Amino acid sequence: MTGPAGAGPAGAGPADGRTGAGPPGGGLEVRGLRAEYGAARVLHGVDLTVPAGEIAVLLGPNGAGKTTLLRALSGLVRARGTATLGGVALLGRAPDELARLGVAHVTQEGGTFGPLTVEENLRVGAQARPWPRRGTAEDLERLFTRFPVLQARLSQPAGTLSGGEQRLLAIGRALMARPRLLLMDEPMRGLAPQTASLLFRTIHAINRDEGTTMVIVEHNVTAALEVAHRSYLVESGRISDMRARRRW
Repeated sequence: MTGPAGAGPAGAGPADGRTGAGPPGGGLEVRGLRAEYGAARVLHGVDLTVPAGEIAVLLGPNGAGKTTLLRALSGLVRARGTATLGGVALLGRAPDELARLGVAHVTQEGGTFGPLTVEENLRVGAQARPWPRRGTAEDLERLFTRFPVLQARLSQPAGTLSGGEQRLLAIGRALMARPRLLLMDEPMRGLAPQTASLLFRTIHAINRDEGTTMVIVEHNVTAALEVAHRSYLVESGRISDMRARRRW
């Protein structure tokens, strides 16, 4: 991601967990990722690569481990193995620290703050970047061109929005953080077909215009593959197939 958020904290060096020579804006590398809930192992040594500026989609049946993989990368599930973003180690960090490093996660539940207005939710998203007040107005303006419904609901409490509108707000809030890595778990869930189509066109545009690296879990295989540079099939906690393709 271009701009200050993609540059990482000032003076970044070994103390920041850099484990390789990759640039701060480099891609995602995951090796031997294992995670469990109690005694139940969910991920069994997952390996995947998402070059900087690409979109990867995770496909597979329910219970395969796709959601757990995203949660491990955003610090919501403890995991072992290695995962780096531009050479910076991700595992073992708290979610708020990962957010400051440029990792944004839109969960299945969305995670908006119901009592806060739409505008307040979006401004909360900007707090994750190193300079939260710099460029906020410009980011809001750009976001509203993509999701005009959010501008129309600006002063409305998030909890009063429809399910689809809350989903767009959660994605918009994540984008306000100017993420280097955007993780999205079933972004089309609960959306009307027209809104879902708008969302995937917007995902395409964000990736094309801003170079944001993305990992998306989605059950609408046709729609997901239309925006993906590469796809991973997840089965029983393992990657069983990977395919790379050129969209443009």
